[in-house]
Amino acid sequence: MLATTPWLARMYPPAAFGEYAAFLSMCNVFVATACFRYDAALNAADDDKVASLFGAAFLATLATAGFGALAVWSPWAHALLGRVVGEGASVWNVAAAAIVCGVFQASSAMAIRDGRFAWSSLLRLAQPAVFSIAALLSPIGLIYSCLLGFAVATPLALRYLTRLDWAGLARVVPSAWRFREFPIVSLPTSLLDAGSLAMPIWFISSQYSSHDAGNYAQAQRLLAAPLTLFAMALGQVFLKRAGDIVRQGASPRAFQRRVAVWLALGAGVLLLGVMLLGRPVLHLFLGDGWRTDTEFLVLVFLPVAVRSCVSPVTGIFIVKARLRICAIWQALYFCITGAVFYSLAGHVPIEQLLIAYAISETVCYGLYLYIADKVAG
Repeated sequence: MLATTPWLARMYPPAAFGEYAAFLSMCNVFVATACFRYDAALNAADDDKVASLFGAAFLATLATAGFGALAVWSPWAHALLGRVVGEGASVWNVAAAAIVCGVFQASSAMAIRDGRFAWSSLLRLAQPAVFSIAALLSPIGLIYSCLLGFAVATPLALRYLTRLDWAGLARVVPSAWRFREFPIVSLPTSLLDAGSLAMPIWFISSQYSSHDAGNYAQAQRLLAAPLTLFAMALGQVFLKRAGDIVRQGASPRAFQRRVAVWLALGAGVLLLGVMLLGRPVLHLFLGDGWRTDTEFLVLVFLPVAVRSCVSPVTGIFIVKARLRICAIWQALYFCITGAVFYSLAGHVPIEQLLIAYAISETVCYGLYLYIADKVAG
């Protein structure tokens, strides 16, 4: 994605990237929720139940596609989605996004359940690679290239579906019922989380313009990529190390605080780099026609920096079995973020909206870190 961005940024205007970013945010919501979280249940299933549970995840994806298509079919929802996504707001695009994203997530989770980590990694690599190649070489545009990228999992999904014999098909509904706590408990939290992350780009696209959304999404992706990727990797390490400490009967609080401090220092160094070098580097990378002034870049970077400094310690709620507290915070975070964007988007200049968003993220994730510290102790 990063390697092809200089060419794509010169082939497509910011407005096209804004529609793509809004559509991709919708796809990310489907990745998290289209399977009703049965993808997460695959690792908890016995070997003889895995194929049936994958069938349940597939049926859930088809149901999500149907619900999405019916929702967009109404004139009100279609008009609203059209303001957010633009040309990608058709019923068929929404249904296709639900199917390919759900199948992608279920197939990746199934590959991990089978211990075939190379297959899962290949899917994660192929999705942006196919998107980039299609967007560069074909005339179908960014949105259809996005769908094509997620469709790379289709052959693997068909391979897994062939495991279902008649007996396996008969167990699909009982398996779905047995693991019903995943759609009942985990699905709402995942929906709130994915919706919270998608909210900024949706409001910017609908209340300002797709041009502003494209500038925002491109700057956020390029500036925050190093910190985001490092935080994701560190989150896995934190989960393992914190779990080891808890199993030894000790408190992981000191370790957790060190992680947060080092991430904050790293974010501070990157922020300084954005302030000093962000404008010339991004202008060179993206070319003319893109917004690269320092004030805008700093405002885009700050919320991601705050989130990346705190999100790796999410594992403490898992190892301490305090997921209910995390779910309560997630609901509160969604409401606060929604209130900020609903009350300000379209009523104030975009710079003031981004300042309010940065303050909101700092308050919410400051509370999150405080709660995590108490749980760790």
